[in-house]
Amino acid sequence: MATCARCGNALESAVRGRPRRYCSRACQAKAYRARTAGEPVIDPTASGAEVAPATAGETDPPHLTVERIVRAGIAIADAEGLDALSMRAVASRLDAGTMSLYRHVTSRDELVTLMVEAALTEAPPAQPPPLDWREGLERAAHRDWELYRRHPWILPNVMMGTRLRPSPAIAADNEYTFTSFDGLDLEPGEAFRYVFMVTAYAQGVAVTLVDEIENERRWGPAPARRRTSADPSWEDLYATGAYPRLTRAMRAAGEPWDLDALFRSGLAGVLDGIAASLARRRT
Repeated sequence: MATCARCGNALESAVRGRPRRYCSRACQAKAYRARTAGEPVIDPTASGAEVAPATAGETDPPHLTVERIVRAGIAIADAEGLDALSMRAVASRLDAGTMSLYRHVTSRDELVTLMVEAALTEAPPAQPPPLDWREGLERAAHRDWELYRRHPWILPNVMMGTRLRPSPAIAADNEYTFTSFDGLDLEPGEAFRYVFMVTAYAQGVAVTLVDEIENERRWGPAPARRRTSADPSWEDLYATGAYPRLTRAMRAAGEPWDLDALFRSGLAGVLDGIAASLARRRT
């Protein structure tokens, strides 16, 4: 008797002669979440049960899996933004019927949740643990910065807010960041405030980064876009002489802005502020 590769339940008879591996789409999705979170998946073969081998024809159509659906969703969101993501668009990309996707993913919301898990597990927290709090927070900020560069849809639609979906990947990422304060004897509330400061800073600067990525997607690379559509009225405004400080500062920044350099320098300032706060605490 073939059994489910996750829970060990007996499988239903094969559909159109094709063996199955999971007893339901919910069980398949749970197995996928466990794999992306690095959790063990139950192996019924440990007790001697026979498990039907995974094949390309598990479901109808045969090429669909949770992993392929999630990757297709990420590809659409990366290229066109999360607003372009729909079950129909994913089905079209995979050359499948829209309703066939629901055998694996129950809704668009569940698909986005799985996409976030997959995106976050692309770059797991660096090992070994950080040498001190500053290195740990710096790593976390740069990890977030690169995440928003690779997947800009995550920032405005998923990561910003106080009501995040429960996520093992986000939880693991934050747990690793909090190890930065091991040995400092901080109150949990203090540690939270410091991590929040760095996270909020990274997200704040990343809003500009994501806007730049979106503009490049719509209008082309920055130099060509500015040659054709830059607003000359700013130079007209500077020419009035009414805003000398702003004029000098903006011209010094250059066009286009070096967002990576601005991010690094601003992050150093935030970390300096935390260092001063910890120094005051010690005294």
